[in-house]
Order: sequence, then C-alpha cells, then structure tokens
Amino acid sequence: MRRAFVCAITLSLLPLAAAAAEDVNMFGEPEPVSKAFSEIAERLATVESLDLAFTSTVHSLQGDVIQSGTVVQEPPYRFRSDVYTHAMDGITRAHELTLSNGTNGWEVSIAPNGKTVAASFWTLASMGDIFMSFLQRSTPYLLTPAKTNSYDGLRYNYIFTSVKKNAAGWDFEGTIRHDSDMLKGIAKQAAAMGPSGFSNFVPNKVSMKVSNEGIICEFRRFNLFGRPLSQMNLKRALVNTYVDESGFFYMPPKGLFISNLDILQELPSMYVNHSLLGKKAPDIKVNYLSGKDKIIKPGAKGVTILTFFASWSQLCREYMAAIDKLHSKYAGTGVQFVNVSDQQDMKTLAAFQRGLNTIIYADPQREMVKTYDIDNIPKTFIIDKKGIVRYVMEGFNTASESELGKRIDELKDEKDEKEQEKEAKQ
Repeated sequence: MRRAFVCAITLSLLPLAAAAAEDVNMFGEPEPVSKAFSEIAERLATVESLDLAFTSTVHSLQGDVIQSGTVVQEPPYRFRSDVYTHAMDGITRAHELTLSNGTNGWEVSIAPNGKTVAASFWTLASMGDIFMSFLQRSTPYLLTPAKTNSYDGLRYNYIFTSVKKNAAGWDFEGTIRHDSDMLKGIAKQAAAMGPSGFSNFVPNKVSMKVSNEGIICEFRRFNLFGRPLSQMNLKRALVNTYVDESGFFYMPPKGLFISNLDILQELPSMYVNHSLLGKKAPDIKVNYLSGKDKIIKPGAKGVTILTFFASWSQLCREYMAAIDKLHSKYAGTGVQFVNVSDQQDMKTLAAFQRGLNTIIYADPQREMVKTYDIDNIPKTFIIDKKGIVRYVMEGFNTASESELGKRIDELKDEKDEKEQEKEAKQ
C-alpha cells in the first residue's frame, strides 16, 4: 500500500523593500537581470539531458572541504550524483551516491575502502519532495522538474544585481539575502568583529557564470570582506548527449539495513495553525491570465476553497490535479475553487492551465501571498459560507483529496441561522 505523506515547499516570502521600485521584479532584480533569466529559461527548455563533472571548495572554521564528482540527469527525476568529499586534511573522506530512475531512488554512503556503510531508499510517493531536498543541497545545481524555472530557488536565496552577456554566456553578480532579523543581526555582528573568527565565514556577495545552454559553470561566494568562501567549477558540461540508463539503477549489498525515506518524509498532520483561522477571510484580489482584474469575496458564492501553488513545483502539479478532480465533482453545488500563483510569466501559467477545468489566477505583485501570510506551498484555505476560515491545509499527501472532500461536504451541508429557523417553523 502506498504510504501517505505530507510535504510543503518553504519560500522566502518576506517583503523586499527593493521590490517596491518600478524597475525590479518579485525577486528584487533589475530589468536586465530578469531578462537574462528569461532568456536562460528558454535555453533550458531545450535541455533533455545533462552530463556534468565538477570540483568544489568550501573554506570553513574546520578547514577546507573539497568535493569533486559527476552528475547525470534526464529531467525531471532521473539522475545520478557521485560526490567525493575530502575534509579535515584527509581525516574525513566520503563517497555519496544519490540516484533515481524516476520511480524510486537511493542515497548511499560509501567508505574510502569501497564498503557501503549506509543506504536509504524512496519511492514515487516521496519523489517530488526528495528531489527538491536534494536539489537545494546539490553542487552543481540540477534542473527542477519544471525546467524553465530551474533558478527560482536560487533567486529566493540571493539577489542578483547585475549581469553581463558575453560569447560564453552570462556573468552575474549579487548579494546574499539578509531578509530576517536573525541574519541581519549576524551580518551586523560579523562586520563589527572584523575579519577574525566566525565573522570571516559569513557570506555576503556571490558571482555566477552561466553557459549559453543555461547551465551554471561557476558559482562563487565571498565574505563581508571580499575574501572567497566557496567556489564551484564545472570541468565538463555535456548537454543532450547519450545517457546510459543502467546508471540510474542500484542494488544494495545483502545484509545491509535500508532506511525508508518515505516514512521519514511523513508529517503528523496536514492541518496547520494560521493567523487567519476562525477569522473573516480577506477579499481575494487577483488577475485573470489575460491580465484583467478580479475580486472574489470568500463565502459569497458558498464554500470557498482557496489554494496557493507554484507552477514550477512538481508537488503542486500533483496537488492541482487532485483539486481539479474536486472542482469537477462539486461543480454546480455551491463550492467555489480559487487557485492562485505568484508566477509572473503568463505563458507559463497558461501552459499550466491547459488540461485543467478549474480556473487559475495570477498574483504577480504577490499581494495575496502577503495578505494570506503564505510561507509554504501548496497551502489551502477552506472557507465557509460566511467567509470564515475554518481550516488551513498544507502540503500534499495521498489522503489530501479525500480529506479535503470531507471538509467540503461538512461545510457545504452546514445550515445558516435563517435556514435553521425555516426548518424549525416547518
């Protein structure tokens, strides 16, 4: 039996002061940078496979951490990563193998003598979340399931402020985001201490070189005093070449204990606390994909199911397919489905809309993301006929569709005071 799991993608959605200016986008980037990423997205749309070899060095308080390895990928979920780590002057050496054939995957730790010391596996049930987790910690950066949005996650962590186009591709310069009070405090304390101790290892600026194919071929981070903290370089970057399918499969040694990452991915509940629980839901001000404004008053047309999602997330794609089934099931029964994305590219959203019966809306200025305090996606607000937020669901699991259906039936069949009085008189 396929196990239920819940997961949500955390976003850095804190307001950006720079985003208020007319010449920057939702990431706080100036127009030349956003145009460069749009062009890169078009290049990435043609990528069907990657074969990369890289080296990486990180300077830390415990000394240098040196990595080298290879990555082979066929988006979205077929990939193999072999990473060799050398740290503490050779005291620590490791070989980490991570691979997926698109249906199941493995994480394997191998000792210097070649013996496998630990292994974990996952199945299709956890594929989206496992892949995104691996993507966030991988070097170099892999392509996401939605290939044309591969650098969105990177842009939530860094603000790229300038770009230069050259014959080889693009050169970007940027800074680390210090959106939270905690990060601002650390940066301020490090600056006051000067280039000594931990302050020497607080990142501040970044630079990135992207090839004409849209692949990161160099990524560097610098501290507050301009000294390099880490550097990744591609030694080989082959795009759309032959990939040996046998490399995506793995057989663990006999007698080895295997951890089940599907179980570890499960969370205790899909319901979460929220500042709007039990309160009147704010008006939903969104745009049709054509650009026309739309104002929706929750509860005015019955039960309202408000979902925030991202078109680049495979998890959200699966969740929206479930939402679409519920939309068809409850059509004409006084249940309104409102699906909102802060994606700015209307072509991407239009492509996402195709094949869905339920309507999706845009929130390009992220006003509703802020109004509804969205920090994880997908997130669904279940609003009753009075416009009160009764439940908030986060993430997606194999029981989400049926659970959401139960809540819809519960609120749809609730009778207001007038209906109760009418029944009492009868």
